[in-house]
Amino acid sequence: MADTDSNFDMAPPPRPVKRLGLGVRAVLQIVFALLSLIFIYYLAFSFHDRWDLTESNSFTLSEATEKLLASSGVQDRDEPIKIIAALRKSSPYYSRLRPVVEEYERLSKGKVKLEYLDPIRDKDRAFEIQNNYGDLLADKLFEDDIFIIDAREGAAANSVEATEDVTSHLRYLPASSMVISRSDVNNQRRPVGFQDEDLLSSMLQSAIEGKPRIMYLVEDKSDLEVTATGSPLQVISEALQKQNILLLPLKISQVDNIPDNAEGLVIVAPEYDFEPNEIEVLENYWKRPSSAIIAYLTPSTRPINLRAFLRKNGVTPRDDRIIRTRNGRTENQVLATFTAGAGLGINGSLEMKSVPFEGRISSLEVREGAEDLVTNRIQAYSLIETAPEFWGETDYKKANPKYDDDADYSGPLSIGAAVIRGNANADDTAANVSKMIVLSTSDFLDPTRLGNEQLDFVKNSTYWLLGREELMGIGPRSLQRRKLNLIKDEVKFLSNIVLFFIPAGLFMVAMFVWNIRRA
Repeated sequence: MADTDSNFDMAPPPRPVKRLGLGVRAVLQIVFALLSLIFIYYLAFSFHDRWDLTESNSFTLSEATEKLLASSGVQDRDEPIKIIAALRKSSPYYSRLRPVVEEYERLSKGKVKLEYLDPIRDKDRAFEIQNNYGDLLADKLFEDDIFIIDAREGAAANSVEATEDVTSHLRYLPASSMVISRSDVNNQRRPVGFQDEDLLSSMLQSAIEGKPRIMYLVEDKSDLEVTATGSPLQVISEALQKQNILLLPLKISQVDNIPDNAEGLVIVAPEYDFEPNEIEVLENYWKRPSSAIIAYLTPSTRPINLRAFLRKNGVTPRDDRIIRTRNGRTENQVLATFTAGAGLGINGSLEMKSVPFEGRISSLEVREGAEDLVTNRIQAYSLIETAPEFWGETDYKKANPKYDDDADYSGPLSIGAAVIRGNANADDTAANVSKMIVLSTSDFLDPTRLGNEQLDFVKNSTYWLLGREELMGIGPRSLQRRKLNLIKDEVKFLSNIVLFFIPAGLFMVAMFVWNIRRA
């Protein structure tokens, strides 16, 4: 026992705690934590970004708007475009409109400057803006939420005179016009969506360009009225207006020449044929450098002289109806695909997308690469083609039609085409070529049938005709509000979940975690 005790080694005494070493480490940890925090804040402020976490990307600008902000009309400016958003915080549109307009400033890379103003809280600045834009605003600044777009440059940038050079680059847009309203069952107007980006981009382009471009509508060959509700002419007129294009009526039977200020000529649903002297006027305009023609036809009429003019330029409307049979039924709703168009870029992001076209539709014979066309420096390209199962029925008035290999036209069939006259491949002549868009139908312009893709095609083809290729893209979509109808018991059940079950569940989880840590 004594031997055992003599061999037992005592444990060394505990080392004294070095208080200085612990203090230094604590100070270093605090310093590094502060440096890390400063570095994180620096990265957040210098390289921050925004994410649209909504399910339908409600606050993400469209491809067309991004191209507008990246275009030379915006990026080549010496002075930025000013957008004044006079939005009251109490406005029901504030939470929607302010984040959207902030995206314009962010994507423009400094070429668009946004100023937010609450006229109720900052009355001094509101009166200053009222004085600067008095002729534009009148007394509307304090009556409604509005947007002011100021794209003036040079000496006119700070002028308050109401001259044409000053006012042509100023635009005023009420916020109430961006709201889509419909009447409910009680015949009361209620907001159901927004068209904010559509109108903002339209006004922005209009302010940049100033005076609108002029296109003429051949009105004496059609029975349609521009002012008629739901008229195809009204649809195309509004679409062109949003591109800063003014569509003016023209009676081709009363003129010897198309006006010199014409950027283009529009023919929609011609019910009557062109007389020989009118075709001569059309031919003379088509031979003019940088001329542009839009022809949306109707299969119900057969204008012989107009058909001959189109055929001479590589596109021939056929006397048929495009149909298919499925499950023993005849269908005339045509499923069509936007083609590459030989690399013209007209369809852009629409390329290879399939969309339905409703109404009366005939086929077009597009003579791509025909020798007589090449000799006359004319090139024709198919832009829209049907699915292969559709065919062109020539005996379309009979019941239960069937495909006849000898008389009918097999699919895929063209219903839209582009024509170029001149040498588009040379840099010195590309700007002077004449362009034409031909569609075999105008029924798709009916508001009840018009889809977003067809509207994008109308806009992009117009951009192509007028040499605005940098603006072509998928346009903005209207944001629709969805209303969830719940009965009283369902509302009560949801209220109980939010007010009782969720807080109680979180409390129980917290107590469970606390109990584990306590044990």
